[in-house]
Amino acid sequence: MVLNRVAAMLLLSLLTLAGCKDEDPVRAGAPAPDISAMSSDENIVDLSAYRGKVVFVNFWWAGCGPCLAEMPAIDEAYQEIGPSDLAVFSVNFGQEPQIVRNIARRLKVSYPLLSDQLKIAAARYGVRAAPTSFLIDREGILQEAIYGPLTKEQLQQKVERLL
Repeated sequence: MVLNRVAAMLLLSLLTLAGCKDEDPVRAGAPAPDISAMSSDENIVDLSAYRGKVVFVNFWWAGCGPCLAEMPAIDEAYQEIGPSDLAVFSVNFGQEPQIVRNIARRLKVSYPLLSDQLKIAAARYGVRAAPTSFLIDREGILQEAIYGPLTKEQLQQKVERLL
């Protein structure tokens, strides 16, 4: 199990570091940076695989009360809109995968909580604080950066404009 985790982290690091370079800051109207992160069940999730859906990427940290408080609201919006139209990913940046698994067990949200332990995805999106979220359209174009927590209604309004 430990060897599998080490191999998965090494593979994830190699995949993401291969694309590391100084990049322009992310901005609305530009293609969303491609990221890969590890799910709590130790599978690599590549966000580019979700083209054709609206994608909501939420960066969080376990010590952030507003981050944890908004996750159930995000889940309610996700359930009402439906996974056929919307993909939701919450990316923890900088913390151990075990912390992500503990939060996933505690909150029981239906969307994946991902680990970005090396903060590579957070750097690609220019994340400096949590919660910070990004809304990406069906063509993979970043439509909006959202700083601070969202309510279910706010997220639904933002997503429905892109459906």
